[in-house]
Amino acid sequence: MIDNINHFLVLMLENRSFDHLLGSLQAQNGPAAYAMPFDPGHEFVDVQIQLYGQAPGSDRAAGPRINPAPMTGFVDSALQAAKDPSQASLVMQGFQAAQLPVLMALASEFAVFNYWHSSLPGPTWPNRFFVHAATSGGLTDSPDTASVLAGFTFPGQTIYQRLEAAGKSWFIYHDGLPQTAGIDHLRLEFLDIFTQKFREMDCFEGDLRADTLPEYIFIEPSYDTGHQSVNGNSMHPLNDVRKGELLIKRVYEALRASRYWADTMLIITCDEHGGFFDHVPPPSAVPPGGDQRYADPANHFDFDLLGVRVPAIVVSAYTAKQTVIGATPQESFDHTAILKTIEKRFALPWMTERDKAASTLEAALNATAPRISADEAPMTLPAPVADSLVTKFLHLFRKSAIDAAAPLSPGQRVQLALAHACNMQILDPAAKLDAHQRFLAVRGLKDAADYIDEVENRIRARRRT
Repeated sequence: MIDNINHFLVLMLENRSFDHLLGSLQAQNGPAAYAMPFDPGHEFVDVQIQLYGQAPGSDRAAGPRINPAPMTGFVDSALQAAKDPSQASLVMQGFQAAQLPVLMALASEFAVFNYWHSSLPGPTWPNRFFVHAATSGGLTDSPDTASVLAGFTFPGQTIYQRLEAAGKSWFIYHDGLPQTAGIDHLRLEFLDIFTQKFREMDCFEGDLRADTLPEYIFIEPSYDTGHQSVNGNSMHPLNDVRKGELLIKRVYEALRASRYWADTMLIITCDEHGGFFDHVPPPSAVPPGGDQRYADPANHFDFDLLGVRVPAIVVSAYTAKQTVIGATPQESFDHTAILKTIEKRFALPWMTERDKAASTLEAALNATAPRISADEAPMTLPAPVADSLVTKFLHLFRKSAIDAAAPLSPGQRVQLALAHACNMQILDPAAKLDAHQRFLAVRGLKDAADYIDEVENRIRARRRT
């Protein structure tokens, strides 16, 4: 039925494992907190500890790599990030079904993937590169400032370049600074004041009504990295997961009410697990091959293992209710399954050995007839759980309690570097020296947040003129 799909819409959220977010589909969980008091570690070394346990006598080294991974080091890893050691066990908790009514409704109505893993055992940036380019170029951690300033390139190109070469179109919707601007050719497009391909999320519903959606749509949530993710809707551990639920509800309902419902596949997943527990060991993977220019010699990795399992739901008019894909761990998927499906549908050449070997998402197109009427597929989803007065107070307290002078996390440092890279490309030459000195002088969260906000506002203002 893949020929019935003319549009692919990907909503990639952040940093949640399958057991943490959807584990209640298999066992009683939780209840987990809607927002975490700390950001669990999820850099490459952190994930090695989570998979293989902590090496005796060391708090920054993992035990020996064995297959299957024992999945025993999540609390040990969290102890290194938690300010209060008693909070480390929060990474073992999961949400109850009643806490996440939007996701549970979609899981019941459409297709859930039992064994969808992140593309490598590491953090956000390299995993997101896999959904764009089927490789991270050897990157296993959050990138350094020099690489972000230069912009990432991939010899096998990106899915956006492959689509353009085939005469197909794409949009990236975003709130704030999108991670895709870390890729050099996408950064040029993002900073083009006349761009029609990078669109603020406010345009989404209007574009659906105007019948202007392209063949491929990628949605980046609001990260709000500079402000400790408090106001973001990416499902990052530091922001309230219900804001991510609201974003999912918004995207689904807009799509469902549009003429695109009948020929669109909506894919909802998370880029990586964010340090939260999952009990399924990562399976082996086909290495992308080729480019290793961004590899860290200190963290040698052959890319022959997927990352921790993450939630993934596929929605379409051709998806039967209560579909569960993957009866055994051998039926595994990673983010490049999205690319393989698009490549098959539009006859695009593969980019690396990873997407060449990937499975498609055609198993989710299993309905005997399209679900078009309101009786066949819901027009609306439940509302996210409302805040209690206590929760509202705690949220306000958390915002006021952020330490403005606190050092930057790896994710915050990278987002600051991305803001600076964009700033240096759009500023007049006379203003660049001052901007660079200001960037070098950033010491804490407030300085970083102010700088990122300023760049985002400058880019937005340029587009409006």
